[in-house]
Amino acid sequence: MDEEYLFFGREDQRKELVSLLRKQRFVAVLGASGSGKSSLVRAGLLPALYGGVMTKAGSNWHIALMRPGGHAITNLAEALFETDLLDNEVCEDLTELDIEATLIRSGLGLIEVARQLGLQQNENLLIVVDQFEELFRFNSSQSERGSKDEAAAFVKMLVEAGSQQDLSIYIVLTMRSDFFGDCSQFEELAEAVNKGEYLVPRLNRENKKTAIEGPVQVGGGDISPRLVQRLLNDLGDDPDQLPIMQHALMRTWDCWLADHGENEPLDLRHYEATGGMDEALSRHADEVYAEGQSEEEQRLTKRLFQALTEKGADNRGIRRPTPLRELCDITGAEHAQVNRIIDRFRKPGRTFLMPPIDRNLDDKTVIDISHESLMRVWTVLGRWVDDEAQSAGIYRRLAETAQLHADDSAGLYHDPDLQIALSWQDNEHPTESWGSRYHPEYRQAIGFLDQSHQVKLKAQQAEEAARERELEQAKRLAKAEQERAEAQQQLAVKQRKRAKIAAVLAGLAL
Repeated sequence: MDEEYLFFGREDQRKELVSLLRKQRFVAVLGASGSGKSSLVRAGLLPALYGGVMTKAGSNWHIALMRPGGHAITNLAEALFETDLLDNEVCEDLTELDIEATLIRSGLGLIEVARQLGLQQNENLLIVVDQFEELFRFNSSQSERGSKDEAAAFVKMLVEAGSQQDLSIYIVLTMRSDFFGDCSQFEELAEAVNKGEYLVPRLNRENKKTAIEGPVQVGGGDISPRLVQRLLNDLGDDPDQLPIMQHALMRTWDCWLADHGENEPLDLRHYEATGGMDEALSRHADEVYAEGQSEEEQRLTKRLFQALTEKGADNRGIRRPTPLRELCDITGAEHAQVNRIIDRFRKPGRTFLMPPIDRNLDDKTVIDISHESLMRVWTVLGRWVDDEAQSAGIYRRLAETAQLHADDSAGLYHDPDLQIALSWQDNEHPTESWGSRYHPEYRQAIGFLDQSHQVKLKAQQAEEAARERELEQAKRLAKAEQERAEAQQQLAVKQRKRAKIAAVLAGLAL
Protein backbone atom coordinates (compact mmCIF):
# COMPACT_ATOMS: atom_id res chain seq x y z
CA MET A 1 0.00 0.00 0.00
CA ASP A 2 2.71 2.49 -0.99
CA GLU A 3 2.92 4.47 -4.24
CA GLU A 4 0.81 2.58 -6.75
CA TYR A 5 -2.40 3.34 -4.86
CA LEU A 6 -2.46 6.65 -6.73
CA PHE A 7 -2.79 4.83 -10.02
CA PHE A 8 -6.09 3.25 -9.13
CA GLY A 9 -8.77 5.14 -11.04
CA ARG A 10 -6.33 6.66 -13.55
CA GLU A 11 -6.55 4.28 -16.51
CA ASP A 12 -7.94 7.02 -18.78
CA GLN A 13 -5.08 9.33 -17.84
CA ARG A 14 -2.55 6.66 -18.77
CA LYS A 15 -4.12 6.26 -22.21
CA GLU A 16 -4.12 10.02 -22.75
CA LEU A 17 -0.46 10.28 -21.74
CA VAL A 18 0.57 7.46 -24.06
CA SER A 19 -1.36 9.10 -26.89
CA LEU A 20 0.46 12.39 -26.31
CA LEU A 21 3.86 10.68 -26.26
CA ARG A 22 3.10 9.17 -29.65
CA LYS A 23 2.77 12.71 -31.04
CA GLN A 24 5.38 14.55 -28.99
CA ARG A 25 8.77 13.27 -27.93
CA PHE A 26 9.02 15.95 -25.26
CA VAL A 27 6.18 15.66 -22.74
CA ALA A 28 5.71 17.66 -19.54
CA VAL A 29 3.37 16.13 -16.98
CA LEU A 30 2.07 19.02 -14.90
CA GLY A 31 -0.16 19.00 -11.85
CA ALA A 32 -0.68 20.35 -8.37
CA SER A 33 1.35 19.02 -5.47
CA GLY A 34 0.01 15.59 -4.58
CA SER A 35 -1.90 15.11 -7.83
CA GLY A 36 -0.05 11.90 -8.64
CA LYS A 37 2.25 13.09 -11.45
CA SER A 38 5.13 10.79 -10.56
CA SER A 39 2.87 7.82 -9.94
CA LEU A 40 1.10 8.34 -13.25
CA VAL A 41 4.45 8.14 -15.02
CA ARG A 42 6.05 5.39 -12.95
CA ALA A 43 3.02 3.17 -12.29
CA GLY A 44 1.04 4.03 -15.40
CA LEU A 45 3.16 5.12 -18.36
CA LEU A 46 6.27 2.98 -17.88
CA PRO A 47 4.47 -0.38 -17.57
CA ALA A 48 2.40 0.57 -20.62
CA LEU A 49 5.53 1.29 -22.67
CA TYR A 50 7.15 -1.97 -21.61
CA GLY A 51 3.91 -3.64 -22.64
CA GLY A 52 4.27 -2.32 -26.20
CA VAL A 53 1.20 -0.05 -26.32
CA MET A 54 3.13 2.32 -28.60
CA THR A 55 3.09 -0.18 -31.45
CA LYS A 56 5.36 1.75 -33.83
CA ALA A 57 7.96 2.24 -31.13
CA GLY A 58 7.71 -1.34 -29.90
CA SER A 59 8.41 -2.62 -26.39
CA ASN A 60 12.20 -2.32 -26.36
CA TRP A 61 12.64 0.60 -23.97
CA HIS A 62 15.69 1.78 -22.06
CA ILE A 63 14.55 4.09 -19.28
CA ALA A 64 16.70 6.49 -17.30
CA LEU A 65 14.97 7.79 -14.15
CA MET A 66 16.42 10.88 -12.49
CA ARG A 67 15.83 14.06 -10.56
CA PRO A 68 17.82 17.19 -11.43
CA GLY A 69 18.89 18.36 -7.98
CA GLY A 70 21.82 20.79 -7.95
CA HIS A 71 23.90 18.88 -10.52
CA ALA A 72 21.50 17.90 -13.27
CA ILE A 73 24.03 16.74 -15.87
CA THR A 74 25.91 14.65 -13.33
CA ASN A 75 22.63 13.06 -12.25
CA LEU A 76 21.66 12.43 -15.87
CA ALA A 77 25.01 10.72 -16.50
CA GLU A 78 24.44 8.51 -13.49
CA ALA A 79 20.90 7.61 -14.64
CA LEU A 80 22.13 6.75 -18.15
CA PHE A 81 24.97 4.67 -16.75
CA GLU A 82 22.46 2.60 -14.76
CA THR A 83 20.35 1.69 -17.81
CA ASP A 84 20.74 -1.64 -19.59
CA LEU A 85 22.06 0.17 -22.66
CA LEU A 86 25.54 -0.49 -21.35
CA ASP A 87 25.01 -4.24 -21.43
CA ASN A 88 26.90 -4.68 -24.69
CA GLU A 89 30.50 -5.04 -25.86
CA VAL A 90 30.54 -1.55 -27.37
CA CYS A 91 30.08 0.04 -23.95
CA GLU A 92 32.22 -2.42 -22.03
CA ASP A 93 34.86 0.14 -21.03
CA LEU A 94 32.53 3.16 -20.83
CA THR A 95 32.43 4.85 -17.45
CA GLU A 96 30.00 7.26 -15.86
CA LEU A 97 32.61 10.02 -16.18
CA ASP A 98 32.90 9.29 -19.92
CA ILE A 99 29.15 9.78 -20.29
CA GLU A 100 29.22 13.01 -18.29
CA ALA A 101 32.12 14.33 -20.38
CA THR A 102 30.12 13.72 -23.56
CA LEU A 103 27.02 15.33 -22.11
CA ILE A 104 28.76 18.58 -21.18
CA ARG A 105 30.52 18.88 -24.54
CA SER A 106 27.59 20.58 -26.28
CA GLY A 107 23.83 21.01 -26.44
CA LEU A 108 23.73 17.81 -28.49
CA GLY A 109 25.40 15.87 -25.70
CA LEU A 110 22.44 13.60 -24.96
CA ILE A 111 22.10 12.66 -28.63
CA GLU A 112 25.83 11.92 -28.80
CA VAL A 113 25.62 9.72 -25.69
CA ALA A 114 22.75 7.75 -27.24
CA ARG A 115 24.96 7.10 -30.27
CA GLN A 116 27.90 6.31 -28.01
CA LEU A 117 25.77 3.76 -26.16
CA GLY A 118 24.83 2.13 -29.45
CA LEU A 119 21.08 2.91 -29.45
CA GLN A 120 19.62 0.91 -32.36
CA GLN A 121 16.73 1.76 -34.68
CA ASN A 122 14.46 -0.73 -32.94
CA GLU A 123 15.30 0.63 -29.48
CA ASN A 124 13.91 3.57 -27.54
CA LEU A 125 15.54 5.71 -24.88
CA LEU A 126 13.25 7.47 -22.40
CA ILE A 127 14.60 10.08 -20.00
CA VAL A 128 12.23 10.64 -17.07
CA VAL A 129 13.06 13.81 -15.14
CA ASP A 130 11.01 13.71 -11.96
CA GLN A 131 10.52 16.82 -9.77
CA PHE A 132 11.75 19.04 -12.60
CA GLU A 133 10.97 22.17 -10.55
CA GLU A 134 14.13 21.52 -8.52
CA LEU A 135 16.01 22.99 -11.46
CA PHE A 136 14.44 26.43 -11.01
CA ARG A 137 15.59 26.83 -7.43
CA PHE A 138 19.19 26.01 -8.27
CA ASN A 139 19.03 28.24 -11.33
CA SER A 140 17.89 31.24 -9.26
CA SER A 141 20.20 30.65 -6.30
CA GLN A 142 23.19 32.98 -6.20
CA SER A 143 25.08 30.38 -4.17
CA GLU A 144 24.87 27.79 -6.95
CA ARG A 145 26.62 29.52 -9.85
CA GLY A 146 28.06 26.30 -11.28
CA SER A 147 24.69 24.59 -10.94
CA LYS A 148 23.03 27.52 -12.73
CA ASP A 149 25.20 27.05 -15.81
CA GLU A 150 24.75 23.30 -15.64
CA ALA A 151 20.98 23.71 -15.43
CA ALA A 152 20.89 25.80 -18.62
CA ALA A 153 23.04 23.26 -20.49
CA PHE A 154 20.86 20.42 -19.16
CA VAL A 155 17.65 22.02 -20.43
CA LYS A 156 19.18 22.70 -23.84
CA MET A 157 20.22 19.09 -24.36
CA LEU A 158 16.77 17.81 -23.31
CA VAL A 159 15.04 20.15 -25.75
CA GLU A 160 17.47 19.22 -28.54
CA ALA A 161 17.08 15.50 -27.95
CA GLY A 162 13.30 15.74 -27.81
CA SER A 163 13.07 17.69 -31.07
CA GLN A 164 15.25 15.49 -33.32
CA GLN A 165 13.95 12.47 -35.24
CA ASP A 166 17.07 10.46 -36.10
CA LEU A 167 17.13 8.51 -32.84
CA SER A 168 14.19 7.33 -30.73
CA ILE A 169 14.83 9.53 -27.72
CA TYR A 170 11.87 10.61 -25.61
CA ILE A 171 11.78 13.09 -22.74
CA VAL A 172 9.13 13.02 -20.00
CA LEU A 173 9.34 15.40 -17.09
CA THR A 174 7.06 15.89 -14.11
CA MET A 175 6.60 19.33 -12.62
CA ARG A 176 4.34 21.11 -10.16
CA SER A 177 1.99 23.33 -12.13
CA ASP A 178 2.67 26.33 -9.88
CA PHE A 179 6.20 26.39 -11.33
CA PHE A 180 4.97 26.62 -14.93
CA GLY A 181 5.82 30.32 -15.17
CA ASP A 182 9.43 29.58 -14.20
CA CYS A 183 9.97 27.78 -17.52
CA SER A 184 10.75 31.17 -19.08
CA GLN A 185 14.08 31.11 -17.20
CA PHE A 186 15.42 28.81 -19.92
CA GLU A 187 15.54 29.39 -23.64
CA GLU A 188 13.03 27.27 -25.63
CA LEU A 189 11.81 25.41 -22.53
CA ALA A 190 8.46 27.21 -22.30
CA GLU A 191 7.77 26.47 -25.98
CA ALA A 192 8.67 22.79 -25.59
CA VAL A 193 6.49 22.45 -22.48
CA ASN A 194 3.57 24.15 -24.20
CA LYS A 195 3.73 21.72 -27.13
CA GLY A 196 3.92 18.61 -24.95
CA GLU A 197 1.96 19.63 -21.87
CA TYR A 198 -0.18 17.09 -20.07
CA LEU A 199 -2.08 18.58 -17.15
CA VAL A 200 -3.05 15.83 -14.71
CA PRO A 201 -6.81 16.21 -14.23
CA ARG A 202 -8.46 16.12 -10.84
CA LEU A 203 -9.90 12.80 -9.80
CA ASN A 204 -13.68 12.71 -9.72
CA ARG A 205 -15.49 11.12 -6.79
CA GLU A 206 -15.68 7.72 -8.46
CA ASN A 207 -11.94 7.81 -9.25
CA LYS A 208 -11.21 8.66 -5.62
CA LYS A 209 -13.44 5.82 -4.44
CA THR A 210 -11.44 3.41 -6.61
CA ALA A 211 -8.19 4.87 -5.26
CA ILE A 212 -9.40 4.15 -1.71
CA GLU A 213 -10.85 0.69 -2.23
CA GLY A 214 -8.23 -0.62 -4.66
CA PRO A 215 -5.22 -0.86 -2.31
CA VAL A 216 -7.32 -2.46 0.44
CA GLN A 217 -8.60 -5.11 -1.95
CA VAL A 218 -5.08 -5.75 -3.25
CA GLY A 219 -3.99 -6.22 0.37
CA GLY A 220 -6.70 -8.82 0.87
CA GLY A 221 -8.97 -6.76 3.12
CA ASP A 222 -12.36 -5.09 3.02
CA ILE A 223 -13.35 -1.54 3.84
CA SER A 224 -16.72 -0.48 5.15
CA PRO A 225 -18.88 1.78 2.94
CA ARG A 226 -19.18 4.33 5.72
CA LEU A 227 -15.39 4.60 6.03
CA VAL A 228 -15.14 5.05 2.26
CA GLN A 229 -17.65 7.90 2.46
CA ARG A 230 -15.81 9.43 5.41
CA LEU A 231 -12.52 9.32 3.53
CA LEU A 232 -14.12 10.84 0.44
CA ASN A 233 -15.55 13.67 2.52
CA ASP A 234 -12.28 14.27 4.37
CA LEU A 235 -10.36 14.16 1.11
CA GLY A 236 -12.34 16.98 -0.44
CA ASP A 237 -11.21 18.52 -3.72
CA ASP A 238 -7.62 19.41 -2.84
CA PRO A 239 -5.23 17.09 -4.76
CA ASP A 240 -2.53 17.80 -2.17
CA GLN A 241 -4.62 15.73 0.25
CA LEU A 242 -4.06 12.51 -1.70
CA PRO A 243 -0.69 11.62 -0.12
CA ILE A 244 -2.13 12.48 3.29
CA MET A 245 -5.05 10.17 2.62
CA GLN A 246 -2.57 7.47 1.57
CA HIS A 247 -0.78 7.74 4.89
CA ALA A 248 -4.00 7.79 6.89
CA LEU A 249 -5.23 4.73 5.00
CA MET A 250 -1.93 2.94 5.63
CA ARG A 251 -2.13 3.71 9.36
CA THR A 252 -5.78 2.59 9.38
CA TRP A 253 -4.69 -0.65 7.75
CA ASP A 254 -2.04 -1.17 10.44
CA CYS A 255 -4.59 -0.45 13.16
CA TRP A 256 -7.02 -2.94 11.61
CA LEU A 257 -4.32 -5.62 11.40
CA ALA A 258 -3.62 -5.19 15.09
CA ASP A 259 -7.26 -5.12 16.20
CA HIS A 260 -10.19 -6.48 14.23
CA GLY A 261 -12.91 -9.00 14.79
CA GLU A 262 -13.72 -11.93 12.55
CA ASN A 263 -14.88 -10.70 9.13
CA GLU A 264 -14.66 -7.10 10.39
CA PRO A 265 -13.63 -4.66 7.62
CA LEU A 266 -11.55 -1.53 8.02
CA ASP A 267 -13.98 0.75 9.76
CA LEU A 268 -14.39 4.15 11.34
CA ARG A 269 -12.98 3.07 14.68
CA HIS A 270 -9.69 2.07 13.07
CA TYR A 271 -9.51 5.30 11.09
CA GLU A 272 -10.35 7.55 14.04
CA ALA A 273 -7.81 5.78 16.24
CA THR A 274 -5.07 7.06 13.92
CA GLY A 275 -6.22 10.68 14.16
CA GLY A 276 -7.75 10.66 10.69
CA MET A 277 -6.45 12.72 7.82
CA ASP A 278 -6.02 15.76 10.06
CA GLU A 279 -3.58 14.18 12.49
CA ALA A 280 -2.50 10.68 11.40
CA LEU A 281 0.67 11.73 9.62
CA SER A 282 1.72 14.32 12.20
CA ARG A 283 1.13 11.92 15.11
CA HIS A 284 3.09 9.18 13.38
CA ALA A 285 6.03 11.49 12.62
CA ASP A 286 6.00 12.73 16.22
CA GLU A 287 6.21 9.14 17.45
CA VAL A 288 9.22 8.44 15.25
CA TYR A 289 10.90 11.70 16.28
CA ALA A 290 10.36 10.88 19.96
CA GLU A 291 12.36 7.68 19.48
CA GLY A 292 15.50 9.81 19.40
CA GLN A 293 17.61 8.59 22.30
CA SER A 294 19.11 11.92 23.30
CA GLU A 295 18.71 15.67 22.92
CA GLU A 296 21.68 15.65 20.56
CA GLU A 297 20.01 13.08 18.29
CA GLN A 298 16.80 15.09 18.25
CA ARG A 299 18.80 18.23 17.44
CA LEU A 300 20.45 16.40 14.53
CA THR A 301 17.04 15.20 13.36
CA LYS A 302 15.89 18.82 13.20
CA ARG A 303 19.01 19.85 11.27
CA LEU A 304 18.61 16.95 8.85
CA PHE A 305 15.00 17.75 7.98
CA GLN A 306 15.84 21.45 7.68
CA ALA A 307 18.53 20.52 5.16
CA LEU A 308 15.98 18.54 3.13
CA THR A 309 13.38 21.30 2.99
CA GLU A 310 13.23 24.93 2.01
CA LYS A 311 10.77 27.77 1.92
CA GLY A 312 10.95 29.65 -1.38
CA ALA A 313 10.83 33.40 -1.84
CA ASP A 314 7.06 33.10 -2.35
CA ASN A 315 6.75 30.90 0.78
CA ARG A 316 6.22 27.75 -1.28
CA GLY A 317 7.50 24.66 0.48
CA ILE A 318 10.19 22.99 -1.59
CA ARG A 319 11.88 19.62 -1.21
CA ARG A 320 15.65 19.78 -1.27
CA PRO A 321 17.03 16.28 -2.00
CA THR A 322 20.60 16.09 -0.76
CA PRO A 323 23.41 13.51 -0.97
CA LEU A 324 24.19 11.79 2.31
CA ARG A 325 27.76 13.10 2.43
CA GLU A 326 26.51 16.67 2.13
CA LEU A 327 23.97 16.07 4.90
CA CYS A 328 26.81 15.00 7.18
CA ASP A 329 28.75 18.15 6.30
CA ILE A 330 25.74 20.40 6.85
CA THR A 331 24.80 18.90 10.21
CA GLY A 332 28.39 18.45 11.33
CA ALA A 333 27.57 14.86 12.31
CA GLU A 334 29.21 11.52 11.63
CA HIS A 335 27.93 9.25 8.86
CA ALA A 336 26.68 6.65 11.37
CA GLN A 337 24.68 9.23 13.33
CA VAL A 338 22.92 10.59 10.25
CA ASN A 339 22.38 7.12 8.83
CA ARG A 340 20.69 6.00 12.04
CA ILE A 341 18.23 8.89 11.92
CA ILE A 342 17.45 8.35 8.24
CA ASP A 343 16.81 4.66 8.77
CA ARG A 344 14.41 5.42 11.62
CA PHE A 345 12.27 7.57 9.30
CA ARG A 346 12.27 5.09 6.38
CA LYS A 347 11.53 1.81 8.09
CA PRO A 348 8.73 -0.31 6.62
CA GLY A 349 5.48 1.55 7.20
CA ARG A 350 7.37 4.84 7.61
CA THR A 351 7.65 6.59 4.28
CA PHE A 352 8.84 9.94 5.62
CA LEU A 353 12.25 9.76 3.95
CA MET A 354 13.47 8.24 0.71
CA PRO A 355 14.98 6.02 -0.64
CA PRO A 356 13.17 3.01 0.86
CA ILE A 357 14.79 0.94 3.57
CA ASP A 358 15.84 -1.78 1.10
CA ARG A 359 18.32 0.64 -0.52
CA ASN A 360 21.75 0.72 1.06
CA LEU A 361 23.11 4.20 1.71
CA ASP A 362 26.49 5.53 0.66
CA ASP A 363 27.94 9.03 0.43
CA LYS A 364 26.34 9.66 -2.97
CA THR A 365 22.85 8.41 -2.05
CA VAL A 366 20.35 11.24 -2.40
CA ILE A 367 18.06 11.58 0.63
CA ASP A 368 14.66 13.24 0.24
CA ILE A 369 11.40 13.71 2.09
CA SER A 370 8.58 11.65 0.65
CA HIS A 371 6.28 14.54 -0.25
CA GLU A 372 5.84 18.30 0.07
CA SER A 373 2.71 17.75 2.13
CA LEU A 374 4.90 16.54 4.98
CA MET A 375 6.08 20.14 5.43
CA ARG A 376 2.50 21.32 5.82
CA VAL A 377 0.93 18.50 7.80
CA TRP A 378 3.70 17.61 10.26
CA THR A 379 3.39 20.47 12.72
CA VAL A 380 6.91 20.08 14.09
CA LEU A 381 8.47 20.13 10.62
CA GLY A 382 6.47 23.22 9.74
CA ARG A 383 8.11 25.03 12.67
CA TRP A 384 11.53 23.74 11.66
CA VAL A 385 11.06 25.02 8.12
CA ASP A 386 10.11 28.45 9.47
CA ASP A 387 13.14 28.42 11.78
CA GLU A 388 15.40 27.51 8.88
CA ALA A 389 14.00 30.30 6.72
CA GLN A 390 14.64 32.78 9.52
CA SER A 391 18.16 31.45 10.07
CA ALA A 392 18.93 31.61 6.35
CA GLY A 393 17.62 35.19 6.24
CA ILE A 394 19.96 36.27 9.05
CA TYR A 395 22.89 34.60 7.30
CA ARG A 396 22.09 36.09 3.89
CA ARG A 397 21.92 39.61 5.35
CA LEU A 398 25.21 38.99 7.10
CA ALA A 399 26.88 37.71 3.93
CA GLU A 400 25.53 40.55 1.80
CA THR A 401 26.68 43.18 4.31
CA ALA A 402 30.09 41.49 4.47
CA GLN A 403 30.36 41.76 0.70
CA LEU A 404 29.42 45.45 0.82
CA HIS A 405 32.01 45.98 3.55
CA ALA A 406 34.64 44.30 1.39
CA ASP A 407 33.70 46.77 -1.37
CA ASP A 408 33.98 49.71 1.08
CA SER A 409 30.24 50.28 0.74
CA ALA A 410 29.22 49.40 4.28
CA GLY A 411 30.62 49.50 7.78
CA LEU A 412 30.97 46.74 10.32
CA TYR A 413 28.00 45.33 12.19
CA HIS A 414 26.84 47.15 15.31
CA ASP A 415 24.04 46.37 17.74
CA PRO A 416 21.29 45.34 17.36
CA ASP A 417 22.35 43.61 14.11
CA LEU A 418 25.58 42.37 15.66
CA GLN A 419 23.87 40.88 18.70
CA ILE A 420 21.24 39.18 16.51
CA ALA A 421 23.97 37.63 14.34
CA LEU A 422 26.04 36.51 17.33
CA SER A 423 23.00 34.91 18.98
CA TRP A 424 22.23 33.17 15.68
CA GLN A 425 25.78 31.82 15.52
CA ASP A 426 25.66 30.56 19.12
CA ASN A 427 22.27 28.87 18.69
CA GLU A 428 22.61 27.43 15.18
CA HIS A 429 26.30 26.48 15.00
CA PRO A 430 26.34 26.93 11.20
CA THR A 431 28.80 24.98 9.05
CA GLU A 432 30.38 26.11 5.82
CA SER A 433 28.43 23.47 3.89
CA TRP A 434 25.20 24.83 5.33
CA GLY A 435 26.09 28.46 4.62
CA SER A 436 27.21 27.76 1.06
CA ARG A 437 23.65 26.72 0.23
CA TYR A 438 22.40 30.24 0.77
CA HIS A 439 25.41 32.43 -0.08
CA PRO A 440 28.80 31.39 -1.50
CA GLU A 441 30.95 33.66 0.69
CA TYR A 442 30.56 31.87 4.01
CA ARG A 443 34.11 32.46 5.23
CA GLN A 444 33.93 36.14 4.35
CA ALA A 445 30.62 36.44 6.21
CA ILE A 446 31.89 34.71 9.36
CA GLY A 447 35.14 36.68 9.17
CA PHE A 448 33.14 39.89 8.95
CA LEU A 449 31.08 38.83 11.97
CA ASP A 450 34.23 37.99 13.95
CA GLN A 451 35.81 41.31 13.00
CA SER A 452 32.66 43.18 14.01
CA HIS A 453 32.64 41.28 17.29
CA GLN A 454 36.31 42.00 17.96
CA VAL A 455 35.83 45.70 17.26
CA LYS A 456 32.90 45.71 19.68
CA LEU A 457 34.96 43.88 22.32
CA LYS A 458 37.83 46.33 21.89
CA ALA A 459 35.41 49.23 22.15
CA GLN A 460 33.94 47.68 25.27
CA GLN A 461 37.43 47.14 26.68
CA ALA A 462 38.34 50.75 25.86
CA GLU A 463 35.14 51.96 27.51
CA GLU A 464 35.85 49.80 30.54
CA ALA A 465 39.41 51.12 30.73
CA ALA A 466 38.13 54.68 30.43
CA ARG A 467 35.60 54.01 33.19
CA GLU A 468 38.34 52.56 35.37
CA ARG A 469 40.53 55.61 34.74
CA GLU A 470 37.65 57.91 35.56
CA LEU A 471 36.93 55.90 38.68
CA GLU A 472 40.58 55.97 39.71
CA GLN A 473 40.74 59.70 39.10
CA ALA A 474 37.55 60.17 41.09
CA LYS A 475 39.06 58.11 43.89
CA ARG A 476 42.22 60.24 43.83
CA LEU A 477 40.19 63.45 43.82
CA ALA A 478 38.05 62.15 46.68
CA LYS A 479 41.14 61.16 48.63
CA ALA A 480 42.75 64.54 48.01
CA GLU A 481 39.54 66.25 49.05
CA GLN A 482 39.38 64.13 52.15
CA GLU A 483 43.00 64.91 52.95
CA ARG A 484 42.34 68.62 52.50
CA ALA A 485 39.29 68.40 54.72
CA GLU A 486 41.24 66.56 57.37
CA ALA A 487 44.06 69.09 57.13
CA GLN A 488 41.62 71.94 57.47
CA GLN A 489 39.99 70.22 60.42
CA GLN A 490 43.35 69.73 62.09
CA LEU A 491 44.24 73.37 61.42
CA ALA A 492 40.95 74.50 62.92
CA VAL A 493 41.62 72.41 66.00
CA LYS A 494 45.07 73.96 66.35
CA GLN A 495 43.66 77.42 65.87
CA ARG A 496 41.06 76.80 68.56
CA LYS A 497 43.73 75.55 70.93
CA ARG A 498 45.87 78.62 70.23
CA ALA A 499 42.86 80.87 70.82
CA LYS A 500 42.22 79.23 74.17
CA ILE A 501 45.85 79.54 75.20
CA ALA A 502 45.90 83.17 74.14
CA ALA A 503 42.76 83.83 76.16
CA VAL A 504 44.29 82.22 79.26
CA LEU A 505 47.52 84.20 78.93
CA ALA A 506 45.55 87.42 78.51
CA GLY A 507 43.66 86.69 81.74
CA LEU A 508 46.85 86.12 83.69
CA ALA A 509 48.30 89.34 82.44
CA LEU A 510 45.45 91.26 84.03
